Amino acid sequence: MASAIPEWIGTNDYHLSSRNPIATADQIWVEQKSLRLLARTDVQAAIRQAQFLWATVSETVTDQAKGLLGDFIQEYALNYINKACNSDANYPRIFQNWMIEHEWFGHKVPSARIGGDNPDNGYRLIPVEHGGHYRIDGRWLETGPADVTWTIVGNPGTSITLASLDNEDLVVGEDGSFTVTVDDLPANGRPNHLQTKRGALFLFVRDALGDWDNERPNVLRVTRLNPTDAAPIDEDEMAYRAIQWMLGDVPLYYWFTMLTHGKPVNRLIPPTPSGGVGGLRSQFGCYGTLRIADDEAYVIKVNAGNAAFRDIVVHDWWHRSIAPDRFTGSLNNAQIAPDADGHFTFAIGPKDPGIHNWLDTGGLNETILLLRWQGVPRATPDDQLPRLLSEQLVKLDNIEAATEGARTINSEGRAKQISSRRASWAGRLSL
Repeated sequence: MASAIPEWIGTNDYHLSSRNPIATADQIWVEQKSLRLLARTDVQAAIRQAQFLWATVSETVTDQAKGLLGDFIQEYALNYINKACNSDANYPRIFQNWMIEHEWFGHKVPSARIGGDNPDNGYRLIPVEHGGHYRIDGRWLETGPADVTWTIVGNPGTSITLASLDNEDLVVGEDGSFTVTVDDLPANGRPNHLQTKRGALFLFVRDALGDWDNERPNVLRVTRLNPTDAAPIDEDEMAYRAIQWMLGDVPLYYWFTMLTHGKPVNRLIPPTPSGGVGGLRSQFGCYGTLRIADDEAYVIKVNAGNAAFRDIVVHDWWHRSIAPDRFTGSLNNAQIAPDADGHFTFAIGPKDPGIHNWLDTGGLNETILLLRWQGVPRATPDDQLPRLLSEQLVKLDNIEAATEGARTINSEGRAKQISSRRASWAGRLSL
């Protein structure tokens, strides 16, 4: 049902690497276009206005968070610039957004993380429109993703889900090939079909990667089957869309931010399906704002939840992941050590607690914690669904008793864990 990377990958003008399905002509085109838009005076003026709007509604944030506002605005703006540069549904491209700063193909691309980004996910966007007919040809590799979901979204903030397709639905051939169709008609027996509705804006593909050393996103390419005579949108139109979207979505992302900051501190929201807030319909989320002193750790225990993929991520006040390429700011099911009883204990905080499953907050004392269980089968019995088993704020002096049964780690083991993590992350962008 899966295949090795096809021999034609990296030997044509579209697929630019024999190892990395993200390295495509589409990806490079959008990145270079976004960098040009980022330098425009009208776009820079909009970024300053966006920062003013955010600062106006964020007067009560901590000093640590205030110090991160400028960096957040740059990432927030670039995320929307990226979307605008790949928003022409007449000439669709496949582009991975929400990426951490990277350099390849002769250009350096800043980070574009917003909205509680998941470092384990590859987030690819394909512009679509109601009335357009599209075919996405794909190849599921032997080292393919742990979980994949396709959703049609109806807004640039990607919070409105109009249709979805997940691993349980996707039909894949013996050689790993598959085709997804998108149009305004019912499936009528067609497998892997998504029907658009009025307002359709993007096809949003999430690839969850657990084993960073080996798992890779699926190979994809898109074709519009009913092309129009319209000319491609120009950079002025791209800039207009970027400006309108980044300013118009400040209320949406403020609301999203207050989903956590508006709740009691150090009390997690129990696992709930996340399709209603822009997440996956087969995903459960558990989240909350944590306030942890330097001599404390927040200790939680969860179950496996019958999920194909699980991870836990710490974010800063602005919902950006915290240096997952350099520290243990996130852990997934390939990186998590189980407890002696088969459950999973985590310690979150700015100081190393001496257990394997440490979520490093990068020195931040206030952080957002988000746990995900992805690919939970629809037929999962209630007693096997994701569960938060316990949570408590403890002093590091008492960490041993609070994490009984969890795997411990010494300084040498931690150094090895982090070194391996950094090498694995670099491999995700290798060519």
